[in-house]
Amino acid sequence: MQKITVENTNKIKKHRKEIEKALNVHLNISAEGIEIESKKDDAYSEYLAENMIEALQYGFRFEQALKLKNEDFMIEKINLKKHVRPSRLKTVVGRIIGEKGRTKEIIMEMTGCDIAIHDYDIAIIGETDDVGIAIQAILSLIHGSPHSSVYAYLERSRKFMKYREEDLGLKEIKKK
Repeated sequence: MQKITVENTNKIKKHRKEIEKALNVHLNISAEGIEIESKKDDAYSEYLAENMIEALQYGFRFEQALKLKNEDFMIEKINLKKHVRPSRLKTVVGRIIGEKGRTKEIIMEMTGCDIAIHDYDIAIIGETDDVGIAIQAILSLIHGSPHSSVYAYLERSRKFMKYREEDLGLKEIKKK
């Protein structure tokens, strides 16, 4: 059994039954936090439930958080306070979001990841390789790289991933 502390239980309460059914766990929600108990003493299900609850806390929609059930998907977080002086936090968040949310949207489109920004934390849900690319793009923005350079990096990475997928597809066809 795992116990986690959460800021707001409303979203978890709303999706409690869905989480319990999807992961075969029981959630005991109280003022002190949430206890996660696997019905089959399965630590992996408890871990997935913890990740899904964390994703909901970051502001992801339930459908986005549910992707974490797939073993190819992961959630990764970047705490901006570890990378930026306090006086620059708002500026850096603005660089990552971009004008009218366009930069964040481009990173999401080109990596296939979902991104949520909560206070000074950035959470990313996606397939492992894609999350790595999104993290690198965000870190580049944090450290002051021009947006055009980050977009070029994303484009190169997307082409590389496409070629790699095509190459893997050809190898699987040859095996048959």
